Amino acid sequence: MNAKLFSEAMSEVGDTYYEEAANYYCKKHGWIKWTAMAACLAAVLFTAFSVLSNYSRQQGALPPAHPNGGIVDTPADNPADNPADDTASVTPEIHIRLSNLHFNEMEGISDAALKWYDPELYDTDVVWDKDEVTDYYGKDLTPAYIPDGLTAASGNGTARVVLDKDGKVAEDTVRLNFYHDYYEDGSPKLTEDVAAVKGFSITVSKIGLLNDCLYVLPENEVKTSDIGGTAVTFGYRSMPFGPYDPDTHEPSGYYDIYVAEFEYDGIEYEIVAEQMEAEEVVKVVSSIIYGKEVIVEE
Repeated sequence: MNAKLFSEAMSEVGDTYYEEAANYYCKKHGWIKWTAMAACLAAVLFTAFSVLSNYSRQQGALPPAHPNGGIVDTPADNPADNPADDTASVTPEIHIRLSNLHFNEMEGISDAALKWYDPELYDTDVVWDKDEVTDYYGKDLTPAYIPDGLTAASGNGTARVVLDKDGKVAEDTVRLNFYHDYYEDGSPKLTEDVAAVKGFSITVSKIGLLNDCLYVLPENEVKTSDIGGTAVTFGYRSMPFGPYDPDTHEPSGYYDIYVAEFEYDGIEYEIVAEQMEAEEVVKVVSSIIYGKEVIVEE
C-alpha cells in the first residue's frame, strides 16, 4: 500500500465514523475510554481497508482469459471519469502463448495457378494505386507490427488486377513484401550467410487465393489455432540451402520457413515468412487481427 492509495481509500470513509469516534471519546473515561477509542479506530481502519481492497481490484483487475491462453483486450477506462488518475487511460496488453498454438509440418507451397483471360472479355493490364487498393479492401493492408530490420518494398499497396468489360473484378490478388533488403529491380535480396531471403510476404484476396500450402497431414487432420476468435492455420518446414556438397549432396544448412493462412474481415490472407522466429510470425499475424502489436510468450 502506498501513500497515494491509502489517502484515496481513507477519503472514502464517511464522516459518520469520525463523529462516532469523537462522541464516544468525550462520553467515556479511564480504561473504558481507551477501549472505546481502540474499537472505533478498528472500525475506521476496517472500513478503509475494505474500500482500498475494492479500489485496488478495480484498478488492477486482469481481463478474462482468452481461449488460446492469452489475455483478451478490453477498452480503456474513460479518463474523464477520473482525471487525476494517470492509469485510467492505460489499455491492457494482449498476450499470446506460443505453446498453445499448433504448427503443422508442411511439404511446401503450391505455385499460383496461371489463369488465361480472353482479352476480348477482360482487361488484364489494370493497375490499382494505393488508394484504389485501400478503397477495395476497406483498409490499409500493412500489418500493425513489422519486425525490426525489415522494410516494405517500394511497390507495396499497388496491384495488377483483372476486370471484365463491365468493370467487375475477376482477379484481385494483392501482395506486400517486407524483407531485410532488395535488389535494384525491387526483388528481395538473399542474405550473405544463408542463400535465402529474410522477411515475409502477405498475399490477400477477397475472391479467393490461387496458391495453397501443402501439409504433410491429411487436410482433415491439420490443426488450426485460435487468435482473437480467428482460426489460423500455421505451417512449418525446415528448408535446406546451398551450395550443396558435390559428393554427398548435403546442403550447407537449413533455415525456417513459416506459413500462416486465415480469413479475417472477409479477406483471405497467406503469410510466408523465411528466416524468422515463430514468435515474430505470430506477432505479425496477431497485429493484423487485433490491429495492434501483441506480446507473445512461451
